[in-house]
Amino acid sequence: MVIEIIASIYTIVIGITMLIMWLLLLMKKEVPELKTKPTQIFFHLVAEFLTSIILIIGGIGLVMNQSWGVTMFFIAIGMAIYSTINAAGFYGQLKDWPMFITLIVFTFVSLLITSLIILIEFQVL
Repeated sequence: MVIEIIASIYTIVIGITMLIMWLLLLMKKEVPELKTKPTQIFFHLVAEFLTSIILIIGGIGLVMNQSWGVTMFFIAIGMAIYSTINAAGFYGQLKDWPMFITLIVFTFVSLLITSLIILIEFQVL
């Protein structure tokens, strides 16, 4: 199915992008919360890295038509939707409107893709 291929590529790209973004921010020492809120940012980073890894695994499982692929996709995309909404609030507070809008767009695209997969899986479409 075309939508499953699109969903797979989307989740893999988002997962890889999240991983790279956080690794670059950490390497460039652009995460001030490591000093100001170390416990909070530690758990946030764990959640972000888990989300990115599960996005990649879910995308691979979906594109390879594995029995666990759709389930993993739903778990991963749910984590990503939460993450993008949470990050949009962060960037909205900073008045970083380009990043805020980008994250809102990612949220809506994720919801659209998820809705289409649900409709296909339950044979509504």
